[in-house]
Amino acid sequence: MSDIATRVTQGVQALGADHLRREMWQAQHRAGLLTDAQTYDALADAIEAAVKGQAVEGDMPWSEALRSRKRVKPLRKAAKAMREAAKAIGGTVSAYEATEPAAVAKARQEKALRKAERKGAAAAALNRGAAQALDRFAAAGQPTADDQAAAQAPKSLGDYFGLQRGA
Repeated sequence: MSDIATRVTQGVQALGADHLRREMWQAQHRAGLLTDAQTYDALADAIEAAVKGQAVEGDMPWSEALRSRKRVKPLRKAAKAMREAAKAIGGTVSAYEATEPAAVAKARQEKALRKAERKGAAAAALNRGAAQALDRFAAAGQPTADDQAAAQAPKSLGDYFGLQRGA
């Protein structure tokens, strides 16, 4: 029990240390887990070979192989679990580094900066569009005297249909 507590304490201390020490801890534990997986695979191979060599009266030709695979299945599962745990060590270190207060603060600051840049670009585009619209409106020109006279002239229904008055 104390061995587990010691390993946990060392792991927590290693995660809290600098990047180099975290990498060393990661490599050490990954190597230990992969060594355990290799040990389980070798043990499974030895047991499988021993069980295959034990013939039982009335066996079918495939019975010994089937029986041997059943016997070593838990060891193969343990080896697979050790390999998966070795992969998880890297993920644990990466997740820890990504959640360090300094890294989180930096990521938030960069995100806020990108957001401010996007908002500024959108506001600038809106201002440019509004300015262009005002320029086009101003360029359309001020109404001339002829335009004003035509606008103030009385209109009849015939004016709209091209009819002449009195006709």
